[in-house]
Amino acid sequence: APSCVPLGSACTMASDAFEREVSVFTTKLKRRQLSGFHQTASRTAELMRSVVVHTRWQTPAKLIERIQRVGAELVRAAPQELCIGNIVRRVLHIVREEVDGLVRELERASASSRSDALTTGMPPSAFSTAPSLHNLLAANLHNEALRTPELCSAAVHEIKQPIIDGVNELIDELGSLVHSIAEQAPEHIHAREVILTLGRSRIVEAFLKRVAKTERPFEVIVADTAPSYEGAEVARRLSEAGIQATLITDAAVFALMARINKVIIPTHAVMADGGLLAPAGTLAVALAAQHHSVPFVVCAGIPQLTPIFLTDADDFNLLLAPAPILSYDETAALEVNALCDADGGADGA
Repeated sequence: APSCVPLGSACTMASDAFEREVSVFTTKLKRRQLSGFHQTASRTAELMRSVVVHTRWQTPAKLIERIQRVGAELVRAAPQELCIGNIVRRVLHIVREEVDGLVRELERASASSRSDALTTGMPPSAFSTAPSLHNLLAANLHNEALRTPELCSAAVHEIKQPIIDGVNELIDELGSLVHSIAEQAPEHIHAREVILTLGRSRIVEAFLKRVAKTERPFEVIVADTAPSYEGAEVARRLSEAGIQATLITDAAVFALMARINKVIIPTHAVMADGGLLAPAGTLAVALAAQHHSVPFVVCAGIPQLTPIFLTDADDFNLLLAPAPILSYDETAALEVNALCDADGGADGA
């Protein structure tokens, strides 16, 4: 006879498997085995989906608390990957949006049946969903609505699948992000233009290759991005796609900026004040472009927009090993091998 696993044991096994999944993901983030926007954002969204599917939650408030706890753990593991917090906020918005829709349905049902079971003792502002400053100030009342017994009994069955569908749509959006941005490339790059780029990015590479498919002649100058020298790989890939690519040193950027028509770069994140957390060397390129009045284009998706202000660049930066810059014997020199540059927003360059 087939053996039966008790329901409680099955739930415990699923919870343990999820905890192991979170532990493995945080370990990879700390060891930088997962880095970059695409890998980190997609994996974070999949993990948030697992929170909804595999963890036990009896109320929407418990689900929100669970998502916030897992999200905070991921952010602590890799604070420089701002896309983690952005994805967690998107998932929280999906949950709250579904709860608001359920509240409105129950409120309409209550009004039609002349029953005040749902709204007894609750001010109308607790269920108001119109975007206004009053609703932001009444967020604590909305949190109380998430815990009402009438809502909790219906919420788990009514909103779990819509939440999963919403997270799946977010994962699909991340998967098609590169294609969506690349399709806009012919509107920004014209014939016989000279483009300067810096750093290695799937988005920028697809952006430039999309223009090459139109057989529009243009030239790309690639900075080598020392000490990683990933610019050489970018130039090779562009050349294989039929694009005229020239590799230059980072020090030659200012000298060549006078003949550049447009600068196109990737970014790790776009800050709330318009500043960028971009590959190291971007600040020098931005200052040179500003000096020569050259258009500066940043390729970024909506998940890379963060509500955080860049008060201190060191809070979101990561110092890499200095070995690529100086040898072990050169102990008298002091060199910093930073992962990112922080470019100012409204008050900066």
